[in-house]
Amino acid sequence: GDIAHAAMQHYLIHDDLDMLAHSGAEVLFETARLWLEVGHFHDDQFHIYHVTGPDEYSAIVDDNYYTNLVAKENLLNAVKVYHILEQKALTELARIRQTINFSEAELTDFKRAAEAMVLPFDEDLGIHAQDASFLTRPIWDLAAKRHLQPLLLHVHPLTIYRHQVLKQADTVLAYTLVETDEDIMKRSFDYYEALTTHDSSLSKCIYGIMAARLGDLDKAYRYFLESLRLDVYDTQGNTRDGLHMANVAGALLSILTGFAGLRVKSDRLILRPKLPRQLDGYRFKIHYRDRLIKLSVADEYQLELLQGDPVDVEINGRNYTLANQLEGAVT
Repeated sequence: GDIAHAAMQHYLIHDDLDMLAHSGAEVLFETARLWLEVGHFHDDQFHIYHVTGPDEYSAIVDDNYYTNLVAKENLLNAVKVYHILEQKALTELARIRQTINFSEAELTDFKRAAEAMVLPFDEDLGIHAQDASFLTRPIWDLAAKRHLQPLLLHVHPLTIYRHQVLKQADTVLAYTLVETDEDIMKRSFDYYEALTTHDSSLSKCIYGIMAARLGDLDKAYRYFLESLRLDVYDTQGNTRDGLHMANVAGALLSILTGFAGLRVKSDRLILRPKLPRQLDGYRFKIHYRDRLIKLSVADEYQLELLQGDPVDVEINGRNYTLANQLEGAVT
């Protein structure tokens, strides 16, 4: 699912039809097929049982929200890509169909599974459940048992698996890929943050990105700083074994997708520029569909088109055409 998401993001960012035709489409079609093999229909709902999502402290669970969400996105994107190639690269589509023995009838199965995909939700709490059983388990008392962290070194895995406790972002990670209702994301963020140990180096950067997305810039900055310092100060106690490169990428994404709110949709670039009070500003360049764009954020944001044709952008929920330069207030 993650690889399929990355392939689709590459296409949306670069409008790279050649990539779709020669590798991306096959990845999307074959991974979509996989979900139909590992999942199944029951009472007109599509379930994926016995998986482990991003959180390594919950193992072999049913209907993990993150897994099911990226599976749903994968299935729907496979259908979209088929129709894109049908319109723009019919010869290559014919070759792909022959190479992997793919039939148009499979698209119906993809759509049916996606539409019936179970995305666990708790009506009482108003949050997405991490999986089908997570919210039924007793809550692990993080404050009282802080001395046992990292848990995997001090507590038997079967004990960990029986509690509501997270090693790293799971449902919150899903929101960084596919957003949903703002209030649901906020309630879910608050609920899972209180249960997360951050024993994984992959965790704090994700919580920081979502904190920025939800408008808590002080919290976002604290998580960003902790991600930056992870290897510099050896806060995990294992930097001697090598740098945590995924965390390094996460620290960068904290600026790009966190503070700047960078996202890509099918028809436009999206930005929600914010500036934590602890920072003077930041700037970076964006390569997007044969354009070079520069974003500078300080007291105001400034978006400059350095190369390429005018392009549609969405900034803080409003649509613009960037022909030369745009500027405005930072939220």
